[in-house]
Amino acid sequence: MIEAQHALVIEAGIDNVWHYVQDINNWASLFPGCRECEIIDDHNSLWLIKVGAGGMVKTVKVLVRVDEWRGPGCVNFSFNLESEPVVGSGSYIATPRSDIETEIGLQLRVEGSGQMAQMWEAMSKPLLPQMARTFAGKLKDEIERLAPAAPEPPARTPVLAALAGWLRNLWWALLGSPTEKLSRAEGELCKMEHNKAVVLKFIEAMSSSDAAVAASCLAADAFTVAKGYGKFAGIRQRETMLATIDSFNQLLPTGLRVEVKSVTAQGNTVVVEFEGNATTSAGKPYHNQYCMVFMLAGGRIKQVNEYFCNVHADEMLWPLVEQAGMNGP
Repeated sequence: MIEAQHALVIEAGIDNVWHYVQDINNWASLFPGCRECEIIDDHNSLWLIKVGAGGMVKTVKVLVRVDEWRGPGCVNFSFNLESEPVVGSGSYIATPRSDIETEIGLQLRVEGSGQMAQMWEAMSKPLLPQMARTFAGKLKDEIERLAPAAPEPPARTPVLAALAGWLRNLWWALLGSPTEKLSRAEGELCKMEHNKAVVLKFIEAMSSSDAAVAASCLAADAFTVAKGYGKFAGIRQRETMLATIDSFNQLLPTGLRVEVKSVTAQGNTVVVEFEGNATTSAGKPYHNQYCMVFMLAGGRIKQVNEYFCNVHADEMLWPLVEQAGMNGP
């Protein structure tokens, strides 16, 4: 899943902003690459959008549904591509800063599935933040163009002006200016995207029994904790983790064949739900469900908490470990 967010301040009151935002035609007219918008009903519309990254350009039909009109401060929406295994969702949040200023925040999420998931998510990763910024910028320009001119504020006395400036600077020093807060939010988002990419690279290496690639994702002092009370439970240090991944070549000649179900990131923690659908060296099916909690430091995996079906792993894999004379992962 790919996520993007963007925030800015529009120089117009929140009611003027909402007057523009509550018309879905206005959204479509500003959205990058949108060629047509067919209104189906108050909540549903069909957009024709041209998207592209590098030399890859596609024209797609997108069914957009407004799940919630909650004016003037919130719009929640979802969408899916016709004939493509891609879905997404997003939100618009508006907060009044004054009678003539409104802070808005946009969030977008895109998730692919099936064989084309990697291609669509690869296209979305660089495009989504750019789309969010471009759309928000156009929204700001258009609303400010249409908004009635604000009356001139009464002149402040030098003492009041100095006091207001001092209070503003104190507030920003304590809590950060809007620009600093946005910069921190964008930096945090970039860090989370990097962490998710590292974790997914590690899981793919685990799935294909590639210990060398897995090693590039791990911190020097990395370790994993397999939860539960089965034979595989316990703590494994970095070298044992890599040896375990390498041993999958012998235990699971088909590879683990991972199918990722969900990826969630917050700060330096990434949680991944996935399933393995392999065949063991004994010719038996090994289909297990996993939830792994990854904690990263400095952009690399430092700790992994593993949750999986101990009973199934003990039944299918442990006899093969003993037969091969391994100590077990």
